[in-house]
Amino acid sequence: MDRRCVVVTTLALLLVTSGVGAAAEFSGLQTGDLGTDSVMLEADLDEDGDARWTVEYRVALDSENTTEAFESLQQDIERSTSDYRGQFASRMESTVATAENATGREMAVENVSVEATTSPISGEYGIVRYGFDWVGFADASDGQLAVDEVLAGMFLDADTELTIEWPEEYRISLVEPEPDSEDENSVTWTGPREFDVGQPRVVLRTANSAPPWGVVVGIALFAAAGVLWYYRRENPGSVLSDASGGPPVDGAGDGEPPNEAESDNGPPDGAAAGGGPGTTDDDPPEELLSPEERVLRLIERNGGRMKQKTVTEELDWSAARTSQVVGDLRDDGEVESFRLGRENVLKLPDEE
Repeated sequence: MDRRCVVVTTLALLLVTSGVGAAAEFSGLQTGDLGTDSVMLEADLDEDGDARWTVEYRVALDSENTTEAFESLQQDIERSTSDYRGQFASRMESTVATAENATGREMAVENVSVEATTSPISGEYGIVRYGFDWVGFADASDGQLAVDEVLAGMFLDADTELTIEWPEEYRISLVEPEPDSEDENSVTWTGPREFDVGQPRVVLRTANSAPPWGVVVGIALFAAAGVLWYYRRENPGSVLSDASGGPPVDGAGDGEPPNEAESDNGPPDGAAAGGGPGTTDDDPPEELLSPEERVLRLIERNGGRMKQKTVTEELDWSAARTSQVVGDLRDDGEVESFRLGRENVLKLPDEE
């Protein structure tokens, strides 16, 4: 087999799934004499959560042999464009299916393209550029765009860059880990880099967005309920007057403690009527818990560990919201996570 065939055959092996999480491991080109000098990965987000992906492989044409090999490859791509598109689409469909399983969102690969060109980028370079639409790449819900588990565990080789761009009207709400470069509408990470579980993660909101009124009202009700609960906890013997402004009922405030007979007729203080075992005034109801507390309580009730996808289903949250809350808990050391097959499993830290 001549060198041209080797170059063409090996260049077709562009993407392989990592087997870890929902991400693709975007491999460098294994091209024999035609080595790849850099790989540029770019995801341009749309408002509906779809993204136009560009995967660009750059080869320095710094010798006669390399230039001839690239020109031969360029001609072959022009003659067999559909073959190159088909091979690329097949690999990306496998990657996207893995991401779909991890996030629970419907996804698809559409509008695959390929071209080979030359461009003077600090010298003459040959460029093989693939493009495709990743439908459902980001979670577009709750007034935000979120790149969550879709790229979890991704690995960037040396001389590889990953850039995520978004529309001008959006601003960063959260980005993890810290990018190597950032501007108003994009973040970029440079390899070599191995992302942790749940990373990279980008959450965006429109520049003029405000918290939904439902959230504002919910916070106000939560605060009011918290004040009442604290008051009753600190003053277990007191009750409020009736609406007419009359004196407290049940003899409260007369300075006389209840007699033993009265005490025996009812449950002791702190035992709520109808409350089951372990239910006390110190155990607030679900609606008074913060999102982080709700996740921790749910994990505790499931033996100290459970799948993140199950947490999303149990709390009726979006995958993006669950990912954000879990990320905060993980940063605070209150939750740990690990991969089990294609699933992300959450567990409470082991006690020292």
